[in-house]
Amino acid sequence: MNWNPIHRKDIFISAAIGLFIFFYIHLTSDMVGFVRDEGFYMRAASITADWFGSMEKSFAEGKFLEPFSRASIDKYFKFNNEHPTLMKNLFGLSQYVFERKLGWMSFAQSARFVGAFFAMLTAVLIYFFGLMFFSRFTAVVSPVLFFMMPHIFFHSHLACFDIPILFFWSAVFFMYAVHLKNGSFSSGVLTAVLLGFALGTKHNAFFIPVLLFAGWFTFYLLGYRKELRCNWFRKFFISVPKVFYMFIFITLPVYFMVWPWIWFDTVKRFGNYLAFHTLHVNYTNYYFGMELAKPPFPFNYPFGMTLFTTPVPQLLCFFAGIILFSSGIFKKSDWKEKEISVAMLTGSLFPVFLIAIPSVPIFGGIKHWFTGYPLMLTAGVYVISEQLKAFSGSGSLKRKLVPATVFFLVAVALVPMNVKFAKRGAAFYNEFLDGAQGAAELRMQRNFWGYDILDLVDRLNSTAPPRSTVYVMGGYEGLNWNSFLYLKKEGIIREDINGTNTLKNADYAFFFYEKQNEHMLNEIASEFGSVKAEAVSQTDSVFYSALFRREK
Repeated sequence: MNWNPIHRKDIFISAAIGLFIFFYIHLTSDMVGFVRDEGFYMRAASITADWFGSMEKSFAEGKFLEPFSRASIDKYFKFNNEHPTLMKNLFGLSQYVFERKLGWMSFAQSARFVGAFFAMLTAVLIYFFGLMFFSRFTAVVSPVLFFMMPHIFFHSHLACFDIPILFFWSAVFFMYAVHLKNGSFSSGVLTAVLLGFALGTKHNAFFIPVLLFAGWFTFYLLGYRKELRCNWFRKFFISVPKVFYMFIFITLPVYFMVWPWIWFDTVKRFGNYLAFHTLHVNYTNYYFGMELAKPPFPFNYPFGMTLFTTPVPQLLCFFAGIILFSSGIFKKSDWKEKEISVAMLTGSLFPVFLIAIPSVPIFGGIKHWFTGYPLMLTAGVYVISEQLKAFSGSGSLKRKLVPATVFFLVAVALVPMNVKFAKRGAAFYNEFLDGAQGAAELRMQRNFWGYDILDLVDRLNSTAPPRSTVYVMGGYEGLNWNSFLYLKKEGIIREDINGTNTLKNADYAFFFYEKQNEHMLNEIASEFGSVKAEAVSQTDSVFYSALFRREK
């Protein structure tokens, strides 16, 4: 891997790419319905926005400590306390500023603004990773290809934790590699701060310092200790990178600071948090017809899903990146270069291997292991571009034009697929399964989280009599009740239409096509007197959700 300097023009190029990705995501946020998680997080954001409002009022009255009192923290942070609050704080702050104070955005837009913001940060991060370790061509191409993956495009819209933790995970590994390269105090501080934010975003960040220390300690035993002429005890502490001390004295205070809920009864509340995730509920999933509702889960699940849900060009980049990182371990280079390769390989693949453990919950599709995608995609773009340069032969113009032309044609070829799955990127399967139809025939999981009703609401709004009631299927793999309320709040579903979780009280019913929901078709037919759908959402004749109307 190279070590390239940053020039002034790179600031402008990265900003242009980042802003393009931001507007690309933010201006299409109304294309994606509200997923199950968002129902909880948007409600938490609304409560947090109330906290910011109380803070403004308290500050105006000179009561500067009141918003941080136990009574205030317990009131505003009790809901959804099983997760750290950094993202929910940002969702709430965005709502407080952009919806309540300025009136620039709607309720949902203000929360999803944060998702688009982290998509922008991810694009900028990929640019600088590509630039500093590979080439400027890699830096430009990689973020574009990254956001042309339907699953990434989909999750980038959501007021959830998945793109933010993807950013922080990749950023920590990147900055750790930079710290190994230059050994500077500032790079260590930034790495530690990013890790603190990562911990404040999602619990999988706890693995990062363990992985980094294990990598360093391995190379300490193999090489670092041999380079120092002193006793073993002193050797160890001299060799430890400064950043590991910063993880204790900077990361932990940052983590504590961004999660107000654990400011009080810290041990008890943190223990409850660990217990919740240790015993996390499993959601039903389908993988080649196998019902995966409880462990043990198949070891090959995350590998297979990565293989079948990643567009083929990006998948080739993944493989090329893994090969590059792996080869770096065995090259004749100094120990730090080898450790950087191990860190990059670990950051790329550990999330997949973690989910592959049979006892680990697999809910949520690929979102729980795509944190490693930016690292290996970027490295793979570099490998393939260098091979294309070699293939083009001599001549500087040809060596520039051939890779540029190939990647441009790849991007153009990816456009129709991205347009087709723009509304339901979580349902995308690639050519290895023959797309949506092939995946349906093989009985793969069709979709997640009950968001896919936007194709149905026009019919509901136009045909439903005043004060009609719709069954939201919230007791199954259906629409989250909070999400239904926010669909009304946003004006997507008519204000006078009510929701219910009881089919017999409903005039209409949403249905989500998953095998575990099949029995509901019989219940709807029996209760409504018809199995003819009023409207369906579909891609390539594969149904994802439907709207039914009572006939009797």
